[in-house]
Amino acid sequence: MTSARAPLPPSPGTPLVSVMLPTYNQVDFVEEAVRSAVEQDYPRVQVVVADDGSTDGTDRVVLELAARYPDRVVAVVGEGHVGMTLNCNRALARCTGDLVAFHAGDDVFLPGKLRLQVDWFAEDPRRVLCGHDVEAFDNRTDARMYLMSEIVPLTSGEGAAEFICRGTLFGGVSIMVRASALPPWRYDPRVAFAADWLMWMEVLAHGGHFGHVPGVLARYRRHPENVSRNHAATRRDDQYVSLALVESRYPWLLESCRIGRGALHRSHGIAALRKGDARLARRYFGAAFREHPTLLDGAGYLSTLVPNAGGLLNRLRPKLQA
Repeated sequence: MTSARAPLPPSPGTPLVSVMLPTYNQVDFVEEAVRSAVEQDYPRVQVVVADDGSTDGTDRVVLELAARYPDRVVAVVGEGHVGMTLNCNRALARCTGDLVAFHAGDDVFLPGKLRLQVDWFAEDPRRVLCGHDVEAFDNRTDARMYLMSEIVPLTSGEGAAEFICRGTLFGGVSIMVRASALPPWRYDPRVAFAADWLMWMEVLAHGGHFGHVPGVLARYRRHPENVSRNHAATRRDDQYVSLALVESRYPWLLESCRIGRGALHRSHGIAALRKGDARLARRYFGAAFREHPTLLDGAGYLSTLVPNAGGLLNRLRPKLQA
């Protein structure tokens, strides 16, 4: 069931921003998430909230919010449980904006986010993807854990190569894209839990520009039910599937995909080494080298050949990178 709502009338110079917000069993968080988008200081906002067959009352909260904000909230409920990727497609299918901001039922937009990003897009029609800094916070204490820019520094550029080679460069809750750059098939259902990375690569595949606006403009909630914590193995497999799909659809990105796949092998090798599995680490490091010789991790490979591999890796790496 989708709540009835008349389309917003066109307004020259004021693009409609659709906020795509999927949710599933997030009754404790979804109201804050929706209100953080609805109450932005930007005048033309459409918040599409798609519930994936929740069993904890999330759907009732979504309907209440749609009744409270009939001019801003589109509720997509009662359509059954289909999984993360297909539920995101249900939300995206109802988005009619010129720009689409990506949200989640447990995260929070901060004031000014949408307005600043809309202004960024207005400066250059070649711009297709915009991010910003995000604060990760502990749900139990509300305390800041880290800024995402401390892990991946904010950057700008054009085309998909950097996203392919380095992974997602912005937190998902920070991203806004130009709707015209979205792939016509939306999210690929073959990617269960990492479809967002594939989406960003496809948005940029034809050479559009990406960048960021200043400030911390969203909060990413860390709690025991985070997908990144509970589906790590599937997300790893999804990453390889995503690169294979990019290779098949955009042959001019083949070299970048080889580097990206090699970088994945190397990162999984480091993870295996830290867990003490030297044999698996050696396989990953070898695969990285075969994909692209520049990705040989000498310190990592050496430490798979000796005892206490993980500890040696941690000691050697800073010296070899100096």
